Amino acid sequence: MQGTDTKYMLVLDDRVFYHGLIGHRMKSRRLGALSFYLAPEGACEIQDAEGQWRQCDLAVVPPYQAHRVRSRSGVIINVLIEPDRLDPAEADALIAAARDPENRAALVTRMRAAAPLLHQAAPDGDMSADGFDRLVLGRTLMARRLDSRIAAVIDALKAESLENQVLASDLADSIGLSASRFLHLFKEQTGVSFRNYRVWHRARSFLMHANHDSSLTDVALSLGYPDSSHFSHSIRKTYGLKPRSIRVGSQNLYVASSPGMAAVGAT
Repeated sequence: MQGTDTKYMLVLDDRVFYHGLIGHRMKSRRLGALSFYLAPEGACEIQDAEGQWRQCDLAVVPPYQAHRVRSRSGVIINVLIEPDRLDPAEADALIAAARDPENRAALVTRMRAAAPLLHQAAPDGDMSADGFDRLVLGRTLMARRLDSRIAAVIDALKAESLENQVLASDLADSIGLSASRFLHLFKEQTGVSFRNYRVWHRARSFLMHANHDSSLTDVALSLGYPDSSHFSHSIRKTYGLKPRSIRVGSQNLYVASSPGMAAVGAT
């Protein structure tokens, strides 16, 4: 990796770091992660759910909140932190730090310098969440304390091949709960509905195919989408861009991932 201008993405089980093109025709997006945005230099602009644009050196967006983002250079740094395993107090602290001038300046400096450090520390993507947090955020984050049954379900979902989408009722049976009780407990424990969790993580897995040359139809099927139309609609709703546009913008993107992520949805 030659310098900070190189397009780079690191995908871990519960963290993503992206330094690359943002897409000039981005529509509203809705990511299922706590999302940080900044430009490699200068300010970026973010549009909230009400359609108001504001300029900032660092923007933070809570999970599942609609937004758009742009930068003058067309390049963006985007850090994603999954909420389901993150202590809720940590999410609040990160949002507060991003909005505090002194703490925000330190975060901006770290995030702008992170790409080559991440690549040097884990060129093959084999990195823990703690290691990621120390390099990108300057400290490790406390994990959410989950009910052991829900933790087991999340582990099973991550291990499950995406094209074999297990039903909520089957997962409920596996931990001795009714379907309704399982769905209630899942949202209570993770802060997100089971449906939204599945939709986001399926779309998130497309990141692993962003710079591949396999057909998008094959990718859609490998990720468990019933057809190409459903796949395209879901990806555009999540990222604000069509799958083909993401592919074009990801040319020459260096993608590293944790060993578990590399196997997910592989074609």
